[in-house]
Amino acid sequence: MSTIDTSAASYLESLRSNTATQNESESERNTMGQEDFFSLLTTQLAAQDPTNPASNEEMISQMTSFTMAEGITDLGDKFDTFTSQFSEFLANNTVNQTSNKALQASSMVGRQVLVESEQAALFQVGEEEYMMPAQLLFEGGMNDIRVNVQDSSGKTIQTLELGATSEGPLTYTWDGKNSTGEQMPAGLYTIKATGIDPSSGQRTSITNGSYSTVSSVRFGAGNALDMNLAGLGNYSMDDIIEVAP
Repeated sequence: MSTIDTSAASYLESLRSNTATQNESESERNTMGQEDFFSLLTTQLAAQDPTNPASNEEMISQMTSFTMAEGITDLGDKFDTFTSQFSEFLANNTVNQTSNKALQASSMVGRQVLVESEQAALFQVGEEEYMMPAQLLFEGGMNDIRVNVQDSSGKTIQTLELGATSEGPLTYTWDGKNSTGEQMPAGLYTIKATGIDPSSGQRTSITNGSYSTVSSVRFGAGNALDMNLAGLGNYSMDDIIEVAP
């Protein structure tokens, strides 16, 4: 009958124990906790020269330094946790904002909106009826307001005399007829508007705003939502100045 050498078994057990200890993470072995600090402090007190003991100030200084270091480490761990949670919140918030934006944009389809544009669209709204709705964007009063409508070649085909107003903005429409009364086709036309500023007496340019219907919406670069406006092309939601009732 064979027998087991107990000394060999003990050696193997000791080897396994040492290996497990060696496999502890470097951070765990190098981290000093409160128990370690007070153990070192007790050892220091026991080994000090009784004729020249450490002063109270030195002891307080050491304890304060350890408390501060431990507090900073704890603060760093909490900040890492906060950063991780905040990053997760931002990611979720971005998804929610994108979803809300998409829902809001989809509800805009079919609505008439106003955007800043030098070009305006002339629409055929009936068998022989055309209309270009637009708005001059300015504040305060303006005198002798003129709107020059230009075709694709840059030629002025009609000048609208809108007179004066004490307060902007000013909404106007063009029926699509040129200066000779000829009906122009539906499409894009360039608007050059000016007026005399009553405070300076100088003729100045006026920004034009064009009305159009939202035909569709889509996600563009960076998840930005673009709207396709009938006759005008693509605009972002941030370009909307007004939504018609």
